[in-house]
Amino acid sequence: MSGEQQAATNIDQDLQQSRYGKYSNPQLQKDVKGWITAILGDEADRAVLEQEELIESLKDGRVLCALVNRTFGDSTLKYKPSRMAFIQMENIEKFLNFCKLQGVAQDELFQTVDLYEAKDPYQVVIALQSFSRLLSEKFPGKYPQMGPSISKRHERPKVPAKPKHLVMGQGGVPWSSIEYGYMNGSNQKTEGVVFGARRDIVNK
Repeated sequence: MSGEQQAATNIDQDLQQSRYGKYSNPQLQKDVKGWITAILGDEADRAVLEQEELIESLKDGRVLCALVNRTFGDSTLKYKPSRMAFIQMENIEKFLNFCKLQGVAQDELFQTVDLYEAKDPYQVVIALQSFSRLLSEKFPGKYPQMGPSISKRHERPKVPAKPKHLVMGQGGVPWSSIEYGYMNGSNQKTEGVVFGARRDIVNK
């Protein structure tokens, strides 16, 4: 392996360890599990959420689909419990596709393997936080929000139109005498300006 390949591999490993370190935060996992329980209510499998690691409790996709059906309607997503890998991954993909249709940004979602094979569990948390913000936008005040809020861009205040008496072509001067001052037609001759000579600015 060349030096460049080795350096790239080390960087990838460092990034992966950093993200896994963020995911491994016990308080973060507790907050996510608490949010899931608050949304699902009696439908939540509390025994699974309390005993298993977060990523394991989400691996089959059932909880993700249940979150959608609980908030957007019981028949929004059709899913089924199964021990078969392709069905579990199909459940995950249904959740991801629904989030895309609702406008969740692609870079805030995860790949199926990020969850099913635990490639990037922290990205799964980011996606759930984004889904939480989606619920807050769609149903204000109805469901708790998890994670940081995204600041909204504020439009600049509109500048009022300039009065007609200051607009050239409508009886006004070429510029605003209030904003820039008005020299009343001053020029080199009236001001006694001679290039190369000193100008006396003291009134005599």
